[in-house]
Amino acid sequence: MTTKMTITGIVIIWLFCPGLKEARGQWAYNGNHIYNTNAGNVGIGTSTPASLLYVAKNMTEPTITIRNLGGSGGATFSMIDDASGADWKFKATLTGGFKIRDNASALDILSIDPNSFANAIYIKNTGNIGIGTATPDNSALVDMTSTSKGFQPPQMTQAQIASISSPANGLLVFCTTDEKFYIYISNANAWKELLFGTGTIAPPFPCGNSITVNHVAGNVAPVTKTVTYGTVNNIPGETARCWITRNLGADNQATAVSDATEASAGWYWQFNRIQGYKHDGTTRTPNTTWITWSYENFDWQSNNDPCMSELGPGWRLPASSEWGNVIAAGGWTDWNGPWNSALKLHAAGRLYGDNGTLNFRGSRGFYWSSTQDSFISDGWYLLFNNTGCSMYYEMKASALSIRCINN
Repeated sequence: MTTKMTITGIVIIWLFCPGLKEARGQWAYNGNHIYNTNAGNVGIGTSTPASLLYVAKNMTEPTITIRNLGGSGGATFSMIDDASGADWKFKATLTGGFKIRDNASALDILSIDPNSFANAIYIKNTGNIGIGTATPDNSALVDMTSTSKGFQPPQMTQAQIASISSPANGLLVFCTTDEKFYIYISNANAWKELLFGTGTIAPPFPCGNSITVNHVAGNVAPVTKTVTYGTVNNIPGETARCWITRNLGADNQATAVSDATEASAGWYWQFNRIQGYKHDGTTRTPNTTWITWSYENFDWQSNNDPCMSELGPGWRLPASSEWGNVIAAGGWTDWNGPWNSALKLHAAGRLYGDNGTLNFRGSRGFYWSSTQDSFISDGWYLLFNNTGCSMYYEMKASALSIRCINN
Protein backbone atom coordinates (compact mmCIF):
# COMPACT_ATOMS: atom_id res chain seq x y z
CA MET A 1 0.00 0.00 0.00
CA THR A 2 1.30 3.49 -0.89
CA THR A 3 0.09 6.73 0.72
CA LYS A 4 0.96 10.12 -0.72
CA MET A 5 0.82 13.38 1.24
CA THR A 6 1.85 16.89 0.07
CA ILE A 7 3.04 19.42 2.63
CA THR A 8 4.19 22.80 1.36
CA GLY A 9 5.52 21.38 -1.81
CA ILE A 10 7.21 18.33 -0.26
CA VAL A 11 5.92 14.96 -1.30
CA ILE A 12 6.19 12.22 1.34
CA ILE A 13 5.56 8.62 0.34
CA TRP A 14 5.02 5.97 3.03
CA LEU A 15 5.50 2.36 2.09
CA PHE A 16 3.66 -0.23 4.15
CA CYS A 17 5.01 -3.79 3.71
CA PRO A 18 2.59 -6.25 5.28
CA GLY A 19 4.41 -8.73 7.64
CA LEU A 20 7.65 -6.75 7.89
CA LYS A 21 6.94 -5.62 11.42
CA GLU A 22 6.03 -9.16 12.52
CA ALA A 23 9.23 -10.61 10.99
CA ARG A 24 11.44 -8.01 12.62
CA GLY A 25 9.70 -8.70 15.95
CA GLN A 26 10.30 -12.43 15.80
CA TRP A 27 13.84 -12.42 14.41
CA ALA A 28 16.63 -10.51 16.15
CA TYR A 29 18.50 -9.02 13.19
CA ASN A 30 21.48 -8.02 15.30
CA GLY A 31 23.25 -9.49 18.29
CA ASN A 32 23.55 -13.27 18.35
CA HIS A 33 20.03 -14.55 19.04
CA ILE A 34 19.73 -15.73 15.44
CA TYR A 35 22.56 -14.82 13.11
CA ASN A 36 23.30 -15.72 9.55
CA THR A 37 26.64 -15.32 7.80
CA ASN A 38 27.69 -14.76 4.23
CA ALA A 39 29.06 -18.33 4.29
CA GLY A 40 25.53 -19.67 4.62
CA ASN A 41 25.82 -20.76 8.28
CA VAL A 42 23.11 -19.95 10.80
CA GLY A 43 23.81 -19.42 14.46
CA ILE A 44 21.37 -19.51 17.36
CA GLY A 45 22.92 -18.05 20.47
CA THR A 46 26.17 -17.25 18.63
CA SER A 47 27.26 -14.67 16.05
CA THR A 48 30.03 -16.91 14.70
CA PRO A 49 28.37 -20.20 13.66
CA ALA A 50 31.01 -22.69 12.58
CA SER A 51 28.63 -25.08 10.82
CA LEU A 52 25.44 -25.04 8.80
CA LEU A 53 23.37 -24.77 11.97
CA TYR A 54 25.12 -23.94 15.24
CA VAL A 55 23.17 -23.66 18.49
CA ALA A 56 24.78 -22.43 21.70
CA LYS A 57 23.53 -21.32 25.09
CA ASN A 58 24.97 -21.14 28.59
CA MET A 59 22.43 -23.15 30.59
CA THR A 60 21.88 -26.51 32.25
CA GLU A 61 21.43 -29.23 29.61
CA PRO A 62 20.67 -27.13 26.50
CA THR A 63 18.12 -29.05 24.44
CA ILE A 64 16.83 -29.11 20.88
CA THR A 65 13.36 -30.63 20.77
CA ILE A 66 11.47 -32.32 17.96
CA ARG A 67 7.98 -32.93 19.24
CA ASN A 68 5.20 -34.94 17.66
CA LEU A 69 1.91 -33.39 18.71
CA GLY A 70 -0.16 -36.40 17.77
CA GLY A 71 0.72 -37.42 14.24
CA SER A 72 1.73 -40.93 13.20
CA GLY A 73 5.23 -42.37 12.98
CA GLY A 74 6.84 -40.90 16.09
CA ALA A 75 9.11 -37.86 16.39
CA THR A 76 12.01 -38.25 13.93
CA PHE A 77 15.36 -36.69 13.12
CA SER A 78 16.39 -37.55 9.56
CA MET A 79 19.81 -37.51 7.88
CA ILE A 80 20.02 -38.03 4.09
CA ASP A 81 23.09 -38.07 1.85
CA ASP A 82 22.26 -37.79 -1.83
CA ALA A 83 25.73 -38.87 -3.00
CA SER A 84 25.88 -42.18 -1.07
CA GLY A 85 22.17 -42.85 -0.77
CA ALA A 86 22.43 -43.00 3.01
CA ASP A 87 19.11 -42.38 4.73
CA TRP A 88 19.14 -42.64 8.52
CA LYS A 89 16.46 -41.81 11.06
CA PHE A 90 16.60 -41.34 14.81
CA LYS A 91 13.05 -42.01 16.00
CA ALA A 92 11.10 -41.70 19.21
CA THR A 93 8.60 -44.52 18.67
CA LEU A 94 4.87 -44.39 19.28
CA THR A 95 5.33 -46.98 22.06
CA GLY A 96 7.64 -44.62 23.97
CA GLY A 97 10.91 -46.22 22.90
CA PHE A 98 13.76 -45.16 20.63
CA LYS A 99 15.32 -46.62 17.51
CA ILE A 100 18.05 -45.94 15.00
CA ARG A 101 16.77 -46.90 11.57
CA ASP A 102 18.57 -47.50 8.29
CA ASN A 103 15.68 -46.07 6.33
CA ALA A 104 17.27 -46.77 2.94
CA SER A 105 17.30 -50.51 3.76
CA ALA A 106 14.13 -50.51 5.93
CA LEU A 107 16.09 -51.97 8.87
CA ASP A 108 15.90 -51.05 12.54
CA ILE A 109 19.54 -51.30 13.61
CA LEU A 110 19.06 -50.43 17.29
CA SER A 111 15.81 -50.45 19.25
CA ILE A 112 15.36 -49.52 22.91
CA ASP A 113 12.08 -50.21 24.71
CA PRO A 114 10.65 -47.67 27.16
CA ASN A 115 11.53 -48.26 30.82
CA SER A 116 14.66 -50.21 29.88
CA PHE A 117 17.03 -51.17 32.71
CA ALA A 118 19.82 -48.90 33.90
CA ASN A 119 23.30 -49.25 32.37
CA ALA A 120 22.02 -51.45 29.56
CA ILE A 121 25.24 -50.64 27.70
CA TYR A 122 27.99 -48.65 29.40
CA ILE A 123 31.25 -47.89 27.56
CA LYS A 124 34.21 -46.88 29.74
CA ASN A 125 37.14 -44.74 28.63
CA THR A 126 39.37 -47.64 29.71
CA GLY A 127 38.11 -49.74 26.79
CA ASN A 128 35.63 -51.85 28.77
CA ILE A 129 31.96 -52.35 27.94
CA GLY A 130 29.49 -52.98 30.71
CA ILE A 131 26.07 -54.58 30.15
CA GLY A 132 23.96 -54.20 33.24
CA THR A 133 26.79 -52.46 35.10
CA ALA A 134 28.35 -49.00 35.08
CA THR A 135 31.60 -50.42 36.46
CA PRO A 136 32.76 -53.21 34.14
CA ASP A 137 35.79 -55.09 35.43
CA ASN A 138 39.03 -53.64 34.09
CA SER A 139 40.19 -57.06 32.95
CA ALA A 140 37.06 -57.71 30.87
CA LEU A 141 36.45 -56.37 27.39
CA VAL A 142 32.74 -57.03 27.97
CA ASP A 143 31.33 -57.44 31.49
CA MET A 144 27.72 -58.65 31.62
CA THR A 145 26.26 -58.36 35.12
CA SER A 146 22.93 -59.81 36.25
CA THR A 147 21.39 -61.73 39.14
CA SER A 148 18.49 -63.13 37.12
CA LYS A 149 19.69 -63.69 33.53
CA GLY A 150 22.46 -65.64 31.84
CA PHE A 151 24.49 -65.46 28.65
CA GLN A 152 23.14 -67.33 25.62
CA PRO A 153 25.53 -67.98 22.73
CA PRO A 154 24.26 -68.49 19.18
CA GLN A 155 22.20 -71.67 18.76
CA MET A 156 22.46 -73.62 15.51
CA THR A 157 21.82 -77.06 14.09
CA GLN A 158 24.75 -79.33 13.36
CA ALA A 159 24.41 -78.58 9.65
CA GLN A 160 24.40 -74.82 10.24
CA ILE A 161 27.55 -75.04 12.38
CA ALA A 162 29.31 -77.07 9.71
CA SER A 163 28.43 -74.45 7.08
CA ILE A 164 30.13 -71.53 8.90
CA SER A 165 32.80 -70.25 6.52
CA SER A 166 36.31 -69.70 7.93
CA PRO A 167 35.34 -69.89 11.63
CA ALA A 168 37.56 -67.95 14.01
CA ASN A 169 39.79 -69.83 16.42
CA GLY A 170 37.86 -70.16 19.71
CA LEU A 171 34.43 -69.51 18.18
CA LEU A 172 31.73 -70.88 20.51
CA VAL A 173 28.24 -72.09 19.56
CA PHE A 174 25.48 -74.27 21.04
CA CYS A 175 24.34 -77.16 18.86
CA THR A 176 20.57 -77.72 19.02
CA THR A 177 20.89 -81.10 17.29
CA ASP A 178 22.60 -82.82 20.23
CA GLU A 179 22.27 -80.02 22.85
CA LYS A 180 26.02 -79.61 23.36
CA PHE A 181 28.53 -76.75 23.17
CA TYR A 182 31.19 -76.72 20.47
CA ILE A 183 34.31 -74.57 20.10
CA TYR A 184 36.33 -74.23 16.91
CA ILE A 185 40.03 -75.13 17.24
CA SER A 186 42.04 -73.93 14.26
CA ASN A 187 44.99 -76.30 14.85
CA ALA A 188 42.61 -79.26 14.59
CA ASN A 189 40.57 -77.63 11.82
CA ALA A 190 37.48 -78.94 13.60
CA TRP A 191 34.72 -78.11 16.02
CA LYS A 192 35.47 -79.70 19.41
CA GLU A 193 32.69 -80.75 21.77
CA LEU A 194 32.89 -79.32 25.30
CA LEU A 195 32.40 -82.16 27.76
CA PHE A 196 29.77 -81.73 30.46
CA GLY A 197 30.38 -82.54 34.08
CA THR A 198 27.95 -84.50 36.23
CA GLY A 199 26.72 -81.63 38.40
CA THR A 200 23.30 -80.13 37.64
CA ILE A 201 21.26 -77.11 38.74
CA ALA A 202 17.52 -77.30 38.19
CA PRO A 203 15.74 -74.11 37.01
CA PRO A 204 12.43 -73.18 38.64
CA PHE A 205 9.62 -75.32 37.25
CA PRO A 206 6.66 -73.27 35.90
CA CYS A 207 4.02 -74.95 38.03
CA GLY A 208 0.71 -75.50 36.27
CA ASN A 209 2.44 -76.86 33.18
CA SER A 210 2.19 -80.56 32.44
CA ILE A 211 5.18 -82.91 32.30
CA THR A 212 5.32 -85.69 29.71
CA VAL A 213 7.68 -88.49 30.71
CA ASN A 214 8.80 -91.42 28.59
CA HIS A 215 9.24 -94.06 31.29
CA VAL A 216 11.60 -96.84 30.18
CA ALA A 217 11.54 -100.22 31.91
CA GLY A 218 14.70 -100.74 33.96
CA ASN A 219 15.97 -100.16 37.47
CA VAL A 220 13.35 -97.44 38.16
CA ALA A 221 10.26 -97.86 35.97
CA PRO A 222 8.83 -101.40 36.00
CA VAL A 223 7.38 -101.06 32.48
CA THR A 224 7.81 -98.81 29.47
CA LYS A 225 5.10 -96.21 28.84
CA THR A 226 4.54 -92.48 28.32
CA VAL A 227 2.70 -90.53 31.01
CA THR A 228 1.67 -86.87 31.13
CA TYR A 229 1.51 -85.53 34.67
CA GLY A 230 -0.44 -82.41 35.64
CA THR A 231 1.06 -80.07 38.25
CA VAL A 232 -0.45 -77.76 40.86
CA ASN A 233 0.72 -75.42 43.63
CA ASN A 234 -0.90 -73.30 46.36
CA ILE A 235 -1.74 -76.43 48.34
CA PRO A 236 -2.68 -75.23 51.87
CA GLY A 237 0.20 -75.87 54.25
CA GLU A 238 2.83 -75.99 51.47
CA THR A 239 1.73 -73.27 49.06
CA ALA A 240 5.21 -72.73 47.58
CA ARG A 241 5.63 -76.36 46.52
CA CYS A 242 4.64 -77.75 43.12
CA TRP A 243 2.99 -81.19 43.15
CA ILE A 244 2.11 -83.71 40.47
CA THR A 245 -1.63 -84.43 40.42
CA ARG A 246 -1.49 -88.20 39.99
CA ASN A 247 0.63 -90.97 41.49
CA LEU A 248 4.03 -91.57 39.94
CA GLY A 249 3.53 -94.19 37.22
CA ALA A 250 -0.25 -93.74 37.00
CA ASP A 251 -1.82 -93.73 33.53
CA ASN A 252 -4.55 -91.38 34.72
CA GLN A 253 -5.83 -89.53 37.74
CA ALA A 254 -8.22 -91.53 39.88
CA THR A 255 -11.94 -91.15 39.21
CA ALA A 256 -12.95 -91.66 42.87
CA VAL A 257 -11.28 -91.88 46.25
CA SER A 258 -11.99 -95.62 46.24
CA ASP A 259 -10.71 -96.17 42.69
CA ALA A 260 -9.14 -99.66 42.76
CA THR A 261 -7.76 -99.78 39.21
CA GLU A 262 -4.10 -100.38 38.44
CA ALA A 263 -4.08 -97.54 35.88
CA SER A 264 -4.96 -94.97 38.58
CA ALA A 265 -2.81 -96.51 41.31
CA GLY A 266 0.52 -96.14 39.53
CA TRP A 267 3.63 -97.83 40.89
CA TYR A 268 4.91 -98.67 44.38
CA TRP A 269 8.33 -98.25 45.99
CA GLN A 270 10.08 -99.62 49.05
CA PHE A 271 11.69 -96.99 51.26
CA ASN A 272 15.00 -95.67 49.87
CA ARG A 273 14.82 -98.09 46.93
CA ILE A 274 14.81 -96.71 43.41
CA GLN A 275 13.13 -99.74 41.80
CA GLY A 276 9.41 -99.28 41.25
CA TYR A 277 6.80 -102.07 41.10
CA LYS A 278 3.61 -102.44 39.12
CA HIS A 279 0.84 -104.70 40.39
CA ASP A 280 -2.10 -105.57 38.14
CA GLY A 281 -3.97 -107.32 40.96
CA THR A 282 -2.43 -110.70 40.21
CA THR A 283 1.18 -110.23 39.16
CA ARG A 284 3.90 -107.95 40.44
CA THR A 285 6.33 -106.49 37.88
CA PRO A 286 9.26 -107.00 38.17
CA ASN A 287 8.58 -110.26 39.95
CA THR A 288 12.05 -110.41 41.50
CA THR A 289 13.04 -111.69 44.93
CA TRP A 290 11.34 -109.42 47.47
CA ILE A 291 13.42 -107.47 50.01
CA THR A 292 11.69 -108.32 53.27
CA TRP A 293 13.80 -106.29 55.67
CA SER A 294 15.56 -102.93 55.49
CA TYR A 295 17.63 -101.77 58.43
CA GLU A 296 19.43 -98.68 57.12
CA ASN A 297 19.94 -95.57 59.20
CA PHE A 298 19.06 -93.17 56.36
CA ASP A 299 16.33 -90.88 55.20
CA TRP A 300 15.50 -91.45 51.54
CA GLN A 301 18.71 -90.63 49.63
CA SER A 302 18.55 -88.33 46.59
CA ASN A 303 20.37 -90.83 44.35
CA ASN A 304 17.57 -93.32 45.08
CA ASP A 305 14.75 -90.82 44.65
CA PRO A 306 12.48 -91.97 41.78
CA CYS A 307 11.00 -88.48 41.50
CA MET A 308 14.35 -87.02 40.50
CA SER A 309 15.18 -90.00 38.33
CA GLU A 310 11.89 -89.98 36.37
CA LEU A 311 10.84 -86.30 36.41
CA GLY A 312 14.23 -84.59 36.48
CA PRO A 313 16.34 -82.38 38.77
CA GLY A 314 14.35 -80.43 41.36
CA TRP A 315 11.71 -83.13 41.85
CA ARG A 316 11.73 -85.16 45.06
CA LEU A 317 9.61 -86.96 47.63
CA PRO A 318 7.92 -84.75 50.25
CA ALA A 319 9.34 -84.78 53.77
CA SER A 320 7.15 -85.97 56.64
CA SER A 321 6.91 -82.37 57.91
CA GLU A 322 5.54 -81.26 54.52
CA TRP A 323 2.84 -83.93 54.57
CA GLY A 324 2.05 -82.93 58.16
CA ASN A 325 1.67 -79.26 57.19
CA VAL A 326 -0.73 -80.18 54.38
CA ILE A 327 -2.81 -82.40 56.69
CA ALA A 328 -3.10 -79.64 59.31
CA ALA A 329 -3.77 -76.73 56.93
CA GLY A 330 -6.26 -78.76 54.88
CA GLY A 331 -8.11 -80.03 57.95
CA TRP A 332 -7.85 -83.60 56.68
CA THR A 333 -9.63 -85.99 59.05
CA ASP A 334 -10.48 -88.84 56.68
CA TRP A 335 -10.00 -89.71 53.03
CA ASN A 336 -12.37 -86.95 51.87
CA GLY A 337 -9.75 -84.31 52.73
CA PRO A 338 -7.00 -85.71 50.49
CA TRP A 339 -9.47 -86.58 47.73
CA ASN A 340 -11.25 -83.21 47.68
CA SER A 341 -7.95 -81.32 47.62
CA ALA A 342 -6.27 -80.26 44.37
CA LEU A 343 -3.95 -83.27 44.80
CA LYS A 344 -6.82 -85.78 44.30
CA LEU A 345 -5.12 -88.38 46.50
CA HIS A 346 -6.96 -91.69 46.53
CA ALA A 347 -6.78 -95.13 48.17
CA ALA A 348 -4.18 -96.81 45.96
CA GLY A 349 -3.20 -99.44 48.54
CA ARG A 350 0.29 -100.88 49.11
CA LEU A 351 2.54 -103.90 48.59
CA TYR A 352 3.00 -105.71 51.89
CA GLY A 353 6.52 -105.70 53.29
CA ASP A 354 6.63 -109.40 54.16
CA ASN A 355 6.06 -110.72 50.65
CA GLY A 356 5.20 -107.93 48.18
CA THR A 357 1.53 -108.87 47.82
CA LEU A 358 -1.07 -106.19 47.03
CA ASN A 359 -3.57 -105.16 49.68
CA PHE A 360 -5.96 -102.31 50.59
CA ARG A 361 -6.27 -100.97 47.03
CA GLY A 362 -9.56 -99.06 46.96
CA SER A 363 -9.82 -98.80 50.75
CA ARG A 364 -6.63 -97.14 52.08
CA GLY A 365 -4.06 -94.67 50.80
CA PHE A 366 -0.35 -95.05 51.67
CA TYR A 367 2.04 -92.30 50.52
CA TRP A 368 5.72 -92.28 51.44
CA SER A 369 7.60 -89.32 52.84
CA SER A 370 11.38 -89.08 52.54
CA THR A 371 11.82 -89.19 56.33
CA GLN A 372 12.66 -92.32 58.32
CA ASP A 373 11.34 -93.02 61.79
CA SER A 374 13.55 -93.07 64.90
CA PHE A 375 13.18 -96.84 64.72
CA ILE A 376 15.32 -97.09 61.62
CA SER A 377 13.55 -100.07 60.04
CA ASP A 378 10.49 -97.82 59.53
CA GLY A 379 9.69 -94.71 57.53
CA TRP A 380 7.02 -92.04 57.90
CA TYR A 381 4.08 -91.98 55.49
CA LEU A 382 0.64 -90.45 54.98
CA LEU A 383 -2.20 -92.89 55.72
CA PHE A 384 -5.90 -92.31 55.18
CA ASN A 385 -9.14 -94.28 54.85
CA ASN A 386 -12.83 -93.53 55.31
CA THR A 387 -12.43 -92.98 59.07
CA GLY A 388 -9.06 -91.28 59.55
CA CYS A 389 -6.10 -89.40 58.10
CA SER A 390 -2.71 -88.97 59.77
CA MET A 391 1.04 -89.58 59.57
CA TYR A 392 2.19 -93.06 60.59
CA TYR A 393 5.34 -95.14 60.37
CA GLU A 394 5.58 -98.27 58.25
CA MET A 395 8.27 -100.90 57.75
CA LYS A 396 10.65 -99.80 55.01
CA ALA A 397 10.18 -103.11 53.18
CA SER A 398 6.58 -102.18 52.32
CA ALA A 399 6.08 -100.57 48.92
CA LEU A 400 3.85 -97.49 48.93
CA SER A 401 2.62 -94.89 46.44
CA ILE A 402 4.62 -91.75 45.67
CA ARG A 403 3.61 -88.16 44.97
CA CYS A 404 6.47 -85.94 43.79
CA ILE A 405 7.02 -82.28 44.65
CA ASN A 406 9.26 -79.52 43.32
CA ASN A 407 10.63 -76.57 45.26
